[in-house]
Amino acid sequence: MSTAAIAGTMVAMQGEQTRMGIQTAMVKQQLKADQGVVDLLASAAQASPAPGTGLTVDKLA
Repeated sequence: MSTAAIAGTMVAMQGEQTRMGIQTAMVKQQLKADQGVVDLLASAAQASPAPGTGLTVDKLA
C-alpha cells in the first residue's frame, strides 16, 4: 500500500469521525428537546384537577 493511499484512507476516516460526532451531537440535542416536551406534559398532567371535578355547580356553597 502506498503512502498516498494510506494518507487518503486516514483523511476519509477523519471525515467519517467528524460526521459521526456531528450526528451524535444532533441526536443528543433532539433527546434534550424531546425530554423537555415530556417534562412539560408530565407537569401539566400533575396539575390537572381530579376526574369529575368541576362538572356540577354547588349552589349551596
